[in-house]
Amino acid sequence: MPPKTMIETLAWTCSIWFARVGGALIVLIAVLVSGDVVARNLINQTVFNSFEISIYLFGAAVTFGFAHTALTGAHIRIDVIYRLFPVAVRRVLDSLALLNLAALAMFFAFHAWSLALDNLGRGVMSNSALAVPLYIPQMAWALGLTAFTLSAILLTVQHGMLLSRRAFDEADRIAGLSSAAEEAGSEVAEASGQGRG
Repeated sequence: MPPKTMIETLAWTCSIWFARVGGALIVLIAVLVSGDVVARNLINQTVFNSFEISIYLFGAAVTFGFAHTALTGAHIRIDVIYRLFPVAVRRVLDSLALLNLAALAMFFAFHAWSLALDNLGRGVMSNSALAVPLYIPQMAWALGLTAFTLSAILLTVQHGMLLSRRAFDEADRIAGLSSAAEEAGSEVAEASGQGRG
C-alpha cells in the first residue's frame, strides 16, 4: 500500500524504520551468538551471554516487523476456500479480517504494556546471571505491538472508507485481494527487477 495522505506517509515511514530496526536486531543476534561460539571454542566460556539476550532481541525484532508486514500485505493468507466465494462475500470477509486483526493487535499491545508497566513498578528482574530488568525488553516488545496496532487500525479505517465510497478496486488492493495471476505477475516483475539491479 504505497502512501497517499500525510497519515499514510507517516505510518509507512515509521513501519519501514521499525522493520529496519527489527532487521538490525536480527543481525545483532547473529553477531552475539557467533561471538559466543568463537569465545567458547577459544577460551571455553561465553562472553556476551547471547542466549538470554537473543531471546529479548528476537521478541522485539519480530514485533517491529509486524506493522510493515501488515501495510505491505506480506502476511500469510490461507485462502483456499476464500477464493471460491463471490467478490462481494470476499469483501465482507476482508472487512471482518481487518477488524479482527486490529482488535487482536490492540489486545496484545494493551497486555504487553500492562505487563511491562507492572514489572517496572515491581522492579522484576530476569532470573539469570544478567538480572535484566524485564520491563526493558517488554517495553520494546510492546512498542512494536503498538506500531502494529496503529497500522492495523489505519488499514481497517481505510478499507471501510474506500468501501463506503465504492472504490472497490482500491479497497481490494488494501485488503490484499488479488488473483493468483496478479500475484504471479507481481513476483515475476519483482524478480526480473532484482535481476537487473
